[in-house]
Amino acid sequence: MYKVLARKYRPQTFEEVCGQKEIIEILKRSLQTKKVAHAYLFAGPRGVGKTTLARIFAKGLNCLEGPTPIPCNKCDNCIEITNSSSLDVLEIDGASNRGIDEIRNIRENVNLLPAKSRFKIYIIDEVHMLTNEAFNALLKTLEEPPSYIKFFFATTAPEKIPPTIISRCQRFNLKPLKKEEVRKKIIEICEKENIKIEEKAIDEIYDFCEGSLRDAISLLEQLVIFSDEKIKYDDVRNLLGLPEEECIEKILKEIRNKNYIATIESFHYLISEGKDPVLILEGMIRKIKEIITMKVKNKITDLNIEFFNHFKNLEIEKIFEGVNYIIEFKDRIRKEREPILMCEILLLKLTQLWGQEKDYESKKIIEEIPETIFDFKEENEKSSQKDAIEELKYKDFNWEEILKEIKKIKPTLEAALREGKLVKIEGENIYLSFEKKFSFHKSMIEKPQNKIKIEKIIFDYTGKNYKIIPVLNENNESILENPEIKKIIEFFNGEIIQVEE
Repeated sequence: MYKVLARKYRPQTFEEVCGQKEIIEILKRSLQTKKVAHAYLFAGPRGVGKTTLARIFAKGLNCLEGPTPIPCNKCDNCIEITNSSSLDVLEIDGASNRGIDEIRNIRENVNLLPAKSRFKIYIIDEVHMLTNEAFNALLKTLEEPPSYIKFFFATTAPEKIPPTIISRCQRFNLKPLKKEEVRKKIIEICEKENIKIEEKAIDEIYDFCEGSLRDAISLLEQLVIFSDEKIKYDDVRNLLGLPEEECIEKILKEIRNKNYIATIESFHYLISEGKDPVLILEGMIRKIKEIITMKVKNKITDLNIEFFNHFKNLEIEKIFEGVNYIIEFKDRIRKEREPILMCEILLLKLTQLWGQEKDYESKKIIEEIPETIFDFKEENEKSSQKDAIEELKYKDFNWEEILKEIKKIKPTLEAALREGKLVKIEGENIYLSFEKKFSFHKSMIEKPQNKIKIEKIIFDYTGKNYKIIPVLNENNESILENPEIKKIIEFFNGEIIQVEE
């Protein structure tokens, strides 16, 4: 029966685990000295070995030759743990068994001795998905568990686990795997499976999988089916739907040349080719990362020198600011209904931030035009330039006028904004304060699609990239509830006739 590569090459001993050397040494030493805690928490990104380490640790504890840091993988206990059929090592998915009833079952069963092993071990994957009630029920069991009970928790989001649970566990933070570690494992699998692969293709697999070995091996398996005789760099990019590097470079060059129309056209070309907007933005981030590497470290990369020269004189602070924009929008468009519009707004922001006043190549061409021709066209060009400047002339910030512009496009949005009070403008941040009774209006403005529209209208009016920041005025209270006012009313036996702001 065919077994997928990720399962076929899943490590069965500590020595086979990729990376995480320091954590492995601690686990092995605890098995050697027989100083084993009752609960462990393995935290880290996906595909870096959390449940794999938990299983191997469970084998070390229950191996017939153990406790041992080198489980035999031949005895009944080891084989059953490998096959996920052990009665004493129970794997639970926290995402689908997250309620209090499931945890109560564990509490009832902890008093039962192991069927045939040294320890009864519960491995709970994605433990952060448990409900608060389930965590509270689990806490009582963690406080004083029987000596034969062990808990191994795995999570990609340790910040969602209550501190009371974490404080009762030995915690290990697993790191994303290094490129060399993943490369070594992929090459090893390719040699055993007789798979031919280009070096550059391995690098592309690693970059896409972001340090997850499981994802890398799964992708490798898809590529074996997708490719012909040898897995090539282009095969990886085509399978993943990654945009061509030349197209990404073209978008970035047009941004640098302050050519918004050409930038949008290049972006829409990739969209028409079926490219995912998120992958386009990720491609931009990777290109910019290479630019930063060359600028900061003076380190040679595969980056096209002609392309790099466009960004050579761009301040590093502005590059970082632009990257923050891209990351922010990339996270937002995953949840939005209008990802294309959001990308267009992002490209506009980047054009304003990174764009040069005049393209270097265009300047060079103008300098080479014969003087007689230039004189002949001078008056005409001056006139057209003047018209263009007047057409692009922005206005000073005027909140009332901006609200009128918003009303033309979406009256309900303008009405919601009017319930807030413009508190201050700090740099590019516009702070609007809302009383508690207008919390609905605040939430309406906070919706990403509405926020984007407001910021776009403000940009069209002022030419600046302002950000709207609605805040709730928690201290705002009715004058009727003010203790001092109450004392005055009681003292004079009076009443409030009218309240004015």
